Amino acid sequence: MPKTFIDLFAGIGGFHRALKELNYECLLAVEKDEAAQEIYKLNFPECKDKMVGDIRKLTRVKPRLPKTERTADEIKKHLMDKHGIKGPIGFICGGFPCQPFSKSGKQRGSKDRTRGTLFGDIMLLADALRPQYIILENVRNLASDKHKPTIKIICDELERLEYEVNRKPIILSPNNLPSPYGQPQVRERVFILARSTNTTKSRSPVTVLEHCMKIRARNKNRPWDAKAILLETNEAASGYDIEYEDKWLKAWDEFTKIIPGKLPGHPIWTDVFGKNIKMTGLPKWKKNFIQKNQQFFNENKEVILAWMNKHGVRTNVFPPSRRKFEWQASTVHPTQKGRTIQDLLIQLRPSGIRVKPPTHLPALVAINQTTIMGPMLLGRNDGKYRRITPKEAAILQGMHDIDFGDQSDGLSYKQLGNAVNVGVIKYLVERLTGVVPCENQ
Repeated sequence: MPKTFIDLFAGIGGFHRALKELNYECLLAVEKDEAAQEIYKLNFPECKDKMVGDIRKLTRVKPRLPKTERTADEIKKHLMDKHGIKGPIGFICGGFPCQPFSKSGKQRGSKDRTRGTLFGDIMLLADALRPQYIILENVRNLASDKHKPTIKIICDELERLEYEVNRKPIILSPNNLPSPYGQPQVRERVFILARSTNTTKSRSPVTVLEHCMKIRARNKNRPWDAKAILLETNEAASGYDIEYEDKWLKAWDEFTKIIPGKLPGHPIWTDVFGKNIKMTGLPKWKKNFIQKNQQFFNENKEVILAWMNKHGVRTNVFPPSRRKFEWQASTVHPTQKGRTIQDLLIQLRPSGIRVKPPTHLPALVAINQTTIMGPMLLGRNDGKYRRITPKEAAILQGMHDIDFGDQSDGLSYKQLGNAVNVGVIKYLVERLTGVVPCENQ
């Protein structure tokens, strides 16, 4: 089988990087987002003429019209005539969009239920090209009980095309894996692997699943040092120092120091301190948080009121989301002595300011929640916090040498938040194809 692949929903090339490192050649990349296309082509110039914007240009006669799907033979001919691609190939891979599959009309098996979905288009290509392997990636939520019917449809369709598949999805995160695959990032994703039933010399997807379950359980609390991603000196990364956010972090840092004893593990909501909140109609979880906050306030009323007045916590200086605080670092600072957020990781979230131990970073996301590092982590004595840079964020995704050209940092963070982790893909591919035994950790 040729060591070739087609990269679907390619983003900025996470799958490509992993497979290229394993000496696979990209035959075609499909990515709709034009900005992501530019970064992909910048980093993989050999694919400048191998990029397609819409998967349905491959699978349909008229991409925007339903019921114009090409047959397998028509897709084969189109791929050969237009792109010089002839099956079989090594891999079809992609972080596919998982829109709901239709339940309307008469259903005649999984093929009908996926028709009109982007997953259905993947299957049309698989039917035409007969890859040796298929690897699909999606968000962690796809493995929840709510989405069991969706998983069943996906697996039914893969088996219809004569592939072995892990019906229980693999759940894996970079922080579960050893070096050189792993990174200090908690980023659980779902993976579905498929191997052609004509292939017998490699690993069954079920064998890989069982291996990954053991690895995940074994490395659940694997120690990491978040500082391992720091490539930029504070001087070189001066453009990433926080500015107007600084007043919020200084205020909350002081808060952690003035409260005696342990800080509560529940979210701290200053907007309910000392107020008579009507509980009627509120969900049980919210009532519980309000009651705990009111009790916490009453136990520390004097110091909290002085702190709130000093920093203007209930004024426009603090937006509503910055009046909330989530302390998740009791393992680092179990008591008041020496407590600070300056040696922690910080996220400015819509739900509040969250602080975590300086081990592994939270998952990169496609919105502006870039992790902030405390000055003590950065080795600074000026008390200044800064965001991780795009280059450092790229390390978390295994893209150490990625070139973002002159595009905005905001767009680079977004693309990394949408990307697949290179180390995780490489780990799975090596074990699925039998390059590395599953017993090899």
